[in-house]
Amino acid sequence: MGASAAGLFTAANVARGGQPVRVLESKPQLEPAPRTLIVTDHFRSQMAASAQHSIINEIRRFELFTDGRSAQIALKTPDLIIERSRLITALAQEAKHAGASLSFDTRFLGVGPNERGLRLEIESGGKRQELHADSVVGADGAASRVARAAGWPPVETVPLVQAIVHLPKDCPPDTTRVWFIPDDTPYFYWLIPESAERGALGVIGEHGRDTKRRFESFLEKKKLEPLEWQGARIPVYRGWVPVRRQIGNGEVYLVGDAAAQVKVSTVGGIVTGFRGALGVAQALLKKGASNELTGLRCELGTHWMIRRALHHFQQKDYSQLVDLLDTSARESLGEIHRDESTRLLWNLIRRQPRLLLLGLRGLLMGQRAKN
Repeated sequence: MGASAAGLFTAANVARGGQPVRVLESKPQLEPAPRTLIVTDHFRSQMAASAQHSIINEIRRFELFTDGRSAQIALKTPDLIIERSRLITALAQEAKHAGASLSFDTRFLGVGPNERGLRLEIESGGKRQELHADSVVGADGAASRVARAAGWPPVETVPLVQAIVHLPKDCPPDTTRVWFIPDDTPYFYWLIPESAERGALGVIGEHGRDTKRRFESFLEKKKLEPLEWQGARIPVYRGWVPVRRQIGNGEVYLVGDAAAQVKVSTVGGIVTGFRGALGVAQALLKKGASNELTGLRCELGTHWMIRRALHHFQQKDYSQLVDLLDTSARESLGEIHRDESTRLLWNLIRRQPRLLLLGLRGLLMGQRAKN
């Protein structure tokens, strides 16, 4: 259910394994909203050649800013800038080529057991219908109707606001900029170049209206005019969401945003969503557990620990963080990408042990705020 990136990736892998797959999408046609995204090079190894044309730029350097301080990190392997609508279009073609069928203008209404598996209630072309399946995969986003119908609790979300702007003349097209301003957001602002002419300036906040207001103020401060707006509600990972539920003799699975499979440290979900999709596809084809899901759970847990450490940082803490990024620490950040968070974290601590004390202080601040 849902022609999302994770849903289409699941469908392609299951169809390639020889199982009949049908993708049901509520929109009248495939019309994914455009959004500029940044991913690590791990994306290349996940994707078949058909999705490569979604890559529109490469990033070889990060610049971090806070309170008048800055640090540059050179990436050994470049990050990739991708365009979400291009990616989903390519994934839909790949799923159809693998043998999956796609049905549009089809709304999910409910799911229940039948004698063999599952009975789905849908509305297609304005008419109610009943379908039967062995398994259903909810790939319909953070507000997943499949998840609610099958008994999963709601997923918490935060607002993402992004504007396409003319790239500032002092910003190289291969460099992403990140600003830590905890008075505005516990997350960060970013500028990711799409090309030599344009970039995506964005922020993650906690409350929609307040986030939009602060973002507009940041745009004005940087003297940038929005050419177009992009936005979304991003799931917040606060612990592993079990991806499988039994209903009668059938199975319901969740993938991607529906299961909050998002790196909450950086709030990126493409690579981790694809890992979740691959894990569910393996479970469907092998009728059992998936090593991919086990590895993903560990990865998301590390990102959650990092986010808990950073979430209550004040400006002085980010200043200390940037000051601690000496040559050795910056080399770790440049050599190991953020989709290998456990390895990256331990290498950082080994090369700069004082980062551990700073992180522990952040965890204690979070505990005090919670109490």
